[in-house]
Amino acid sequence: MIVAPDREGAPQIELRQTFANPAGARGYWSVGWSVQNLGVDSLSFLSVRLPHGQFRAEEHRFEPMLDLAPGQKTEFTISVRCDEPPGLVTENAFLIFQVVWLDKPWRIFVRIRVNVAEDGRPTSSVESITTQKVGFSGVTS
Repeated sequence: MIVAPDREGAPQIELRQTFANPAGARGYWSVGWSVQNLGVDSLSFLSVRLPHGQFRAEEHRFEPMLDLAPGQKTEFTISVRCDEPPGLVTENAFLIFQVVWLDKPWRIFVRIRVNVAEDGRPTSSVESITTQKVGFSGVTS
């Protein structure tokens, strides 16, 4: 478990995987996550995606969006494709959140390391969390 840097002017979260259960087809997992707003302002989660080829999920839109007051924690589940051999370690996988903080769009990048157990079950640990204000570089999407 890693916490976003305590920087003034950016959303701060804590994230951890809570479970991974088989989800029907081989290589698909129902993965649970716990996220907490560590900041002093409310934070709204619009969507999340996992773009890595070895631990992948298409964009999942939170409907309704996840609104977290300061200090509040919630859990969510997404379907993830991970059909890798036991013992494989995937580094540099990411969860990329689209959020709204102080009425502005932000991205939160959570870099994770994924270990595949003997039964194929993926277990992740957070390596780092960084934030980026949408549009800071002139790119808005």
